[in-house]
Amino acid sequence: MTADFDGTDPQARGPMNANYSVTASAVYNAILHLTDPNIPRNDGCYRPIKIEVPLGSILNCKHPAALVGGNTEISPRITDMIFGALLTALPQIVPAGIGGTSCCFLFGGHHPATGEPYAHFHFEGVGWGARHEQDGNNVVIVINGNCMATPVEIFETRFPFIVESYRLLEDSGGVGQWRGGLGGERILTVNAPEVTVSALFNRTQLAPPGRSGGGDGAKAGIYVKRREDDRFFTFKEVFNTVSEAKFSGVTLKNGDQVRLVFPGGGGFGNPSDRDPELIRRDIELGFISKEAANSAYGVGL
Repeated sequence: MTADFDGTDPQARGPMNANYSVTASAVYNAILHLTDPNIPRNDGCYRPIKIEVPLGSILNCKHPAALVGGNTEISPRITDMIFGALLTALPQIVPAGIGGTSCCFLFGGHHPATGEPYAHFHFEGVGWGARHEQDGNNVVIVINGNCMATPVEIFETRFPFIVESYRLLEDSGGVGQWRGGLGGERILTVNAPEVTVSALFNRTQLAPPGRSGGGDGAKAGIYVKRREDDRFFTFKEVFNTVSEAKFSGVTLKNGDQVRLVFPGGGGFGNPSDRDPELIRRDIELGFISKEAANSAYGVGL
């Protein structure tokens, strides 16, 4: 099998680049997900896979290049792209689109209680795509990683933020015979005189795609509410950042809030084929609303 990335865009000025090892790892990840899980993960299992990627592209950058987003953002998108390319050949195995971003939220400063410097590179889970005969996973780190969400108690102990809420988002999973995994939301309040924040989010413009007739998952987003405001805005609206979800060096003050929205996974299969009992279960669990059940699935409840 050959993964040919000819025609890939030249490397970017910003941090959305990957080196060859990241690209190769993502390709292997995708293909090994779709093959026999009993195959030993050794040198021999990689020999049939050939990878061709232009030097100087966003998938094989050369010095100097910023590539902090290679593992967190580009790698899962490569994996998802290969899944999509193999859907026709492997419809019983390939899942719908995954959340496809690590929702990177970075911050730092001096802790008001100790005076010590602190910094944190924060990930969030996302909804995974549904697949044949299986709903997607809710709020799990993207497919290329093995990270876990930081417990709220640890987060608040180490960093000057208050976690106001941390929850699954109703109706964020793509509809389908098999529902996409739910995305989520976390709202943070700054509990220090000031803190410097940055972000690197994807899936804010293009939603995780549904497949085989399934609906798209919900998009990601990051928003800010100044202490004196009564609603959330994008960072671009408030701070004129270069992007709504990719920016650095923004200073927040005590009482300001940040809303992190993590995307849902795509749905799989025709929604009209979903088992009504599964729909009722989803309503009871708060995964979907009655309105969504009625409009998307045609179930009168």
